[in-house]
Amino acid sequence: MFGRKKRSSEARDAAVAAEATPEVPQADGPHDRSEISDVPGYYTDLGFGHIDLGAMVIGVPKGRDLNVAMDPNGQPEFHVVSTVSRVIPRVFAAPKSAGQWRTMVADMREQLEKQGGDVSVVDGPWGRELVAEMPGAVFRAIGVDGHRWTAEVRIMAVPDNAEQAAEEGRDVFRHLLVNRGTAPMPVREQLALTIPEEIQTAITKAQSQLAAQQQAQAYQQQMAAGQQQGVTGVPPQTVQSRPGQVPGGGQGPAAQTPPQGTQAPQQSPQASTQAPQAAPQASQTAPQAAQAPDRSPAPRRDGSAMDRLRDDDI
Repeated sequence: MFGRKKRSSEARDAAVAAEATPEVPQADGPHDRSEISDVPGYYTDLGFGHIDLGAMVIGVPKGRDLNVAMDPNGQPEFHVVSTVSRVIPRVFAAPKSAGQWRTMVADMREQLEKQGGDVSVVDGPWGRELVAEMPGAVFRAIGVDGHRWTAEVRIMAVPDNAEQAAEEGRDVFRHLLVNRGTAPMPVREQLALTIPEEIQTAITKAQSQLAAQQQAQAYQQQMAAGQQQGVTGVPPQTVQSRPGQVPGGGQGPAAQTPPQGTQAPQQSPQASTQAPQAAPQASQTAPQAAQAPDRSPAPRRDGSAMDRLRDDDI
């Protein structure tokens, strides 16, 4: 009898202590967002900035910036950028059973090998990591299956910085938070992000500027074709310019990127934010999958996010 009372008292004391202890997972992430009771406090304790996108929360380590660009489907995509690496986190719906990441790695490997990349699968802290060596760049994909979700980061760097870039990517990956939600979704569908209003405004403005530039470029192409017709008698053809496409049918840098599903965004408007505040600002260049980050840090801008959005930013 007395032994039972003692055990009951110890159980109550343990329960009280557990309630007083912050809910911070001990193992490496990515974590389900439900495991973190205080999201801002979690990143503050790490010394990170962060951005809450609903389906995922991205931590931004000190000294790195957060850029947003458009993916090949025209959807915003967020990149954690340093002078060494460009890290792109993404989250997908998954079945209850594990194994989706293994399938994704196999699909990416097949696509990259068809494009001529030197592709290998190596062991990492979370299991399989895909590494593709391309001319002047190294692409690495790290992923893991969670509870009905799969998280991934894609890392771009120049060959000399590939190992350091991999560690920077893992640093972002282990502190990623995922909110799968309860609604049914097709397997491997990317989870929809909730874009903060200020960033969405910057994206919309940049998209408008890009559309105006494309229209002006198409007009110039038509005028040039008309002048050619006057010389040769050949009827002019309408040329439509798209991001990543060089007028006249040649492909710009975007044509050198891995195929859709393994590539970084095409040339498109992008906004950037600074850690740890994660406030949006415009950037003038879009990342390429085969293009590594600059070796020197980009200058930061002062002022509010809207003050930093200049008319000539694309």
